[in-house]
Amino acid sequence: MTENDLKKYRAKIDEIDKTIAECFEKRMQIVGEISKFKIEKGIATYDAGREQKMKQKNIAYINDVALRKYYLDILDELLKVSKQFQEELKKNQKSGN
Repeated sequence: MTENDLKKYRAKIDEIDKTIAECFEKRMQIVGEISKFKIEKGIATYDAGREQKMKQKNIAYINDVALRKYYLDILDELLKVSKQFQEELKKNQKSGN
């Protein structure tokens, strides 16, 4: 690999990171909408069954079996952040913000 190759790979990673950021923002906007519904209906933020099904479905998208455990780490963190965001929205609604 040359320095030029390294620059090209890093540029590709930069583009992928941009796409990930865009997808994350879209996902969190939808999480916000789901949170509004849950607040209105008195539904708990955490749904263990839903999370397990989501993980199983999404992990299957990863073709390289050796990478699945790492993707599972990403999913776990994404779910953690999503729940934190929902709880913050719930708290803000209760306080009138």
